[in-house]
Parts: sequence; structure tokens; C-alpha cells
Amino acid sequence: MAQYTLNLKRDKLQGVGQRRAKSLVTRFTRRTFNYSQTLCPVDTGNLRASGSMSVNLGTTGVVGQIIYTAEYAAAVHNGRRALTIRPTKPGGYLWFTVGGKKVRAREVHQPARAGRPFLANALSKAAGSAADFRVRIGPGAPL
Repeated sequence: MAQYTLNLKRDKLQGVGQRRAKSLVTRFTRRTFNYSQTLCPVDTGNLRASGSMSVNLGTTGVVGQIIYTAEYAAAVHNGRRALTIRPTKPGGYLWFTVGGKKVRAREVHQPARAGRPFLANALSKAAGSAADFRVRIGPGAPL
């Protein structure tokens, strides 16, 4: 008769799981960040340059974040509603230089702009190409 005893140290076992989870989340976050950099609209390059990623180990698990800090990042990603620009003083004018000439207007209408969801598209592309990743959304969701 053979008898085996298996002693598991919970903290060491949890450390191994956390390291593996951090490795997987880092790979997935890096892949998504790289896709978002290639899909990001470029005019001046400021939006693309403002992107960063981080992976942190929190109390509830490993969290990967991708952040674009340019002031207009949300407007580019989500779009914006139509705007009407009016002067601050009632009865005043807005002054613009168009083609070297000064032009005045009582108000200016700008149409709504459709969003260009580069980050959402990058996440979809990374999740679709990663059969080895399972994304858990919300508590109790199946893996």
C-alpha cells in the first residue's frame, strides 16, 4: 500500500495563480494596446502618443488598463453631438480669419461627428484572435 500526503500552502499556491493570471492579462492588454495604436486615427500624432497601458494586481484580481489621455480622446472615440457656437456677449459677433480675410458671424453651426471607436475595435479584434483568453465580465459570469 502506498500513501501520499499533499500539503498545499495556500499563499504559495495563490502566488503561482496570480503570476500566471498577470502574465495572461499582460499579454492580452499588450495585444489590445498594439491593435489600438494601429487603429488610432492620426492627424498630428498627439492622440496616439498619449496612449499607455498598465497591469495591476488588485484585491479582486489582475486588471489591465489602456488609457488615452489626450483631451479630445473621448470625442474622437465616441463622436460628439452637433454644436452651435455663439458669442459670449449678447448681440456680439464671432470673428474668424478665412483665406486671409476677417469674417464675422452671429453664430456657427458644426454638425455632429461620428465616433471612430479605435479602442473598442482593438478590443474586439484582440478578443477574437485570442482563443486562449477568457474574459470575465461582472461577478458570477461564466469563464
